Amino acid sequence: MTRERPPLTRAPDHLDLDALGATIRIDLSASAPDDRERIARAWSGAARDDDSSPVAVVRPDPSLPFDEAAAALSTRVTLAALAARRGDLWMVHAAAVADDEGRVVLFSGRSGMGKTTLMSHLAREYAYVSDESVGVAADGRVLPYRKPLSIIDRTDRAKRQASPSSLGLRDLPTTASLRLHAIVVLDRDPLCAAPRVEELEITDAISAIAPQCSYLAELAHPLATLTGHVSAVGGALRLRYREASEVVPLVADLLASHRPRSPLPVAAQDRNEPRDPAGYVRTPVVDAVTIGGDRLALLRRGPHDETAIHLVDGIGPALWRAANGASFDELLSAVIAEHGRPPQGDARAAVRTAVTALCDAGLMTAPAPPTPLRAEP
Repeated sequence: MTRERPPLTRAPDHLDLDALGATIRIDLSASAPDDRERIARAWSGAARDDDSSPVAVVRPDPSLPFDEAAAALSTRVTLAALAARRGDLWMVHAAAVADDEGRVVLFSGRSGMGKTTLMSHLAREYAYVSDESVGVAADGRVLPYRKPLSIIDRTDRAKRQASPSSLGLRDLPTTASLRLHAIVVLDRDPLCAAPRVEELEITDAISAIAPQCSYLAELAHPLATLTGHVSAVGGALRLRYREASEVVPLVADLLASHRPRSPLPVAAQDRNEPRDPAGYVRTPVVDAVTIGGDRLALLRRGPHDETAIHLVDGIGPALWRAANGASFDELLSAVIAEHGRPPQGDARAAVRTAVTALCDAGLMTAPAPPTPLRAEP
């Protein structure tokens, strides 16, 4: 467990950090002594106190002014830690605090949702876990990343890297391990009159959280992992708020609540190659699961190695499952077998509309039209 280091007695030539459980070394050998001390102080909250071997070494950019170099260094450490734990941890772009019993509230949010500002308020009352990335093991253990916080100076509006202790943020508990207790999606709204917490339906939770996950597609079962962690804490929540200071009282309620685990019926779907590529075929995906028996979640990798989540409902799941080289009539039969004929309207027209939508979304491909016969000369 990382603890704040005591004041420095000399400028170190390197720092070993605990970042998501990985040891990342900052090589300061080419930095000026004053810069070494400033960087060491900024990273004191993540300093390791053991002899773990580093998995990556990063260095400040000597060509940049100090504040810019320190900010870029923070990014390098983050990227190195994420790369080191890829395929191992569920990692979320999130902030987090913990109570004395090690219960962790994770606040997921895209950039601009105020995670750092929120931590500067909440972590005076609770232990600071991270304001950038949180790693969660399969059993719910949380791996902290106590990086410096990027603070905007009120005088010249420049950003500086501030250590948790310099901001009065609390250290990690010493007698309890960190465990995931609540997952909260941040929704900062300047028009919100009063902060409020509301439950998120699982598909809304997936849509909000999946884009904030790092290396999600590298996990063995990414969608089952994500939904499993959500169900383990009783479902995800959405926090609508305006000012970070207004959120502090809500965290006590989140930590005190014991929302029962809500297992979701999640079933893996067949992702085998189509038996006959001449018909309608589903697009290859990284992962596919049904949720609740009637909705389909797909994790797909794009042409530039980016990932995207698709949520399909209605007759879409039946069509996607049947699109294994099937003809249109076979797709129609699969839908009728699963859903029956519609009480009104034409089943063929409804299936045609749904098939077109799946093809437009890139989740299925239609058979190529036949090549016209060339007339003999």
